[in-house]
Amino acid sequence: MTTYRYGHDWNLSLKKPINEIDELSARRRFADGPQLSVSKVEEGRAVPDFTLILGVGGTHVRVRKYDANGSITQTFDYSFRAGEDRLFLDNYKVHVYPDDAAGPLGFMESVAHKAWVFREDGTATCREVVKPAPDARITQYRNFDVSGHWRSRPAFGDWDTFGDHPEPGA
Repeated sequence: MTTYRYGHDWNLSLKKPINEIDELSARRRFADGPQLSVSKVEEGRAVPDFTLILGVGGTHVRVRKYDANGSITQTFDYSFRAGEDRLFLDNYKVHVYPDDAAGPLGFMESVAHKAWVFREDGTATCREVVKPAPDARITQYRNFDVSGHWRSRPAFGDWDTFGDHPEPGA
């Protein structure tokens, strides 16, 4: 059985929402604010399939995906654009953790990460860090196809659209 747990964010260590609220309170928060998080949790599991962190009315959607230990491995940020009723994927991050990790690790404990910034004009920047190397590799892109980076804003309860398939064009 799948449940959706609501709150302010997901607590990696405690394996539960921060300031957990019920669905009725979540509906009000989605409409009026402040920030709302939704975590999809399968029965018998302590780690969510995903957590969405939402701005009022779905004007921003951050999707977090987890590994089996509960560490955040991917983050997708969809943001509202003036003059649009859709959201644009403008940031994507991937974090890699040690193979011998025994519990949820934070970003600072990752052994490598890659962060993308996408712009509507088709430019993008990718920053790659492999620890303990002191320098990051930064690559600039032009004429990057961002046509698949647009998504409709979610309605309340439309969580799986972003959570299960956060990738561009999905």
